[in-house]
Amino acid sequence: MSFDFLSLKPATRFIHAFTDDFYQEVPDDWWVIVTDVVSSTRAIEAGRYKDINMLGAACITAVFNTVGGAIIPFVFGGDGASFLCSSQDRDALIDELLAVRSFGLDFYDLELRVGCVPLSEIRREGKNIQVARLELSPGNNLALFNGGGLALADTIIKADQTGEFCKQNIETRLPNLEGLSCRWQPLKPVNGQIITLLVHANHDDDYASIVEHIQRILDQASADINPVKIQQMKFRGFLENFSLEKFAASKAASTHIRPILKTLFEKIFQRFAHFVNLKSGPYQPETYLTELRNNSDFRKFDDMVRMVLDCSSDVIEELQAYLEKERRAGRITYGVHLSDEALMTCLMLDLHHAQHIHFIDGADGGYAMAAKKLKTQMME
Repeated sequence: MSFDFLSLKPATRFIHAFTDDFYQEVPDDWWVIVTDVVSSTRAIEAGRYKDINMLGAACITAVFNTVGGAIIPFVFGGDGASFLCSSQDRDALIDELLAVRSFGLDFYDLELRVGCVPLSEIRREGKNIQVARLELSPGNNLALFNGGGLALADTIIKADQTGEFCKQNIETRLPNLEGLSCRWQPLKPVNGQIITLLVHANHDDDYASIVEHIQRILDQASADINPVKIQQMKFRGFLENFSLEKFAASKAASTHIRPILKTLFEKIFQRFAHFVNLKSGPYQPETYLTELRNNSDFRKFDDMVRMVLDCSSDVIEELQAYLEKERRAGRITYGVHLSDEALMTCLMLDLHHAQHIHFIDGADGGYAMAAKKLKTQMME
């Protein structure tokens, strides 16, 4: 069986995530790769969730730089990411992610878990993985996953004590993180609060009706729920995350002057261009901001619904009441985390072709804290 993610029929609306017509089986000889930050709760409690987000996005950046673009299925999970890859790409991707693991230990003092499981093992365990392609805009795609296989792979890797699935060795070379960026301040809500939401249906057939009901609640408010608001966008302090962006600009050592000057110039130029609305080659401030909003992953699906939304207190109350009713009926488990802002991490692939993706998470724990609450419900 052949599989080409970019050749899949594109889904253009999030509700398509729950339509079988857009999904395709993944071959048995493909692999699931899962990364996540070990003991992330302690780092969150220490106020380091942005660092965790950056390390998760670094995994995606390193993978894309290894395979030559956003050509394989992936999903950003806040404290890590998951991928599907062919057998031919697996070793190169694992090596690069182990380099990210080493980078995480040295740069952030955070331990990144890296593991992989073959699709054949997933199916032997009674689960499956099917993939759909959600097209945010031409050339910018998110993968949608169903079948329960991603969650099973995560469980297998975390339980592995032998090294068969969880890779513990350290790659001493530096990863290629070119394109990873974090130049925007946290996103402030205009409607009330940021709600980070995870919903897991006990039966796959229920997802469509659950999401449709959630959407009706959101539509009644007639508000813009996307946390990325163009008019609210503000640059971070000039030197914030500077050392990370300098590192991402080059695989050279941190004392080399070229990546420092390159990153300084980019920051100065981008701020000036936005201030005067200056168009320069592929970079056009107004167009870029519109694309940024469209290319944000504030809604996605990977065996559960993931959303980061800007909602009023009334909408949040109605959402939570509905979800609790569904939980008591035995249809779902869910996790909710409320915060006063959202975080955005950017991956700049090719501005000439408007290829850039922006990863959204709730602040103060976001997906990680919502997942903790969801797991507590699952154990009840």
